[in-house]
Amino acid sequence: MSSIPQREQYQHFQPILTRWQDNDLNGHIASATVYGFFDTAIQAHLIECAGIDPQEGAVVGFVVSSACDFYASAAFPECLEVGLRVTRLAGSSVEYALALFQVGDAQACAAGRVVQVFVERESNRPAVLPERLQAALEALLA
Repeated sequence: MSSIPQREQYQHFQPILTRWQDNDLNGHIASATVYGFFDTAIQAHLIECAGIDPQEGAVVGFVVSSACDFYASAAFPECLEVGLRVTRLAGSSVEYALALFQVGDAQACAAGRVVQVFVERESNRPAVLPERLQAALEALLA
């Protein structure tokens, strides 16, 4: 495991309200749910800051790789935050670094990376990033 990511390493934070069903049988947030939180943070940022329309837009992002390390547990009914930054932006692909934090904590409960490739919806070919999307991603560059 790598060193525990710190809150100050992230440019954007997405609040996450946990639900009872997010807990696994051990009473902790399930690992698959953490991936869902990461996806929620990415998609919310793309919709809000880049104007991406995941249902009808000409450009759509597909996750092609992901990984996650866990450092501490979290559980319902905690309010959590996902920290988001971009570590690599090249052509039609972007690599995000994400971390799950309990509100106010400096150290992450979990941290991961997600690689997303943007394609043209009609052709499924790599897309030239729209100007607004490019700017939104550049604003998150570490």
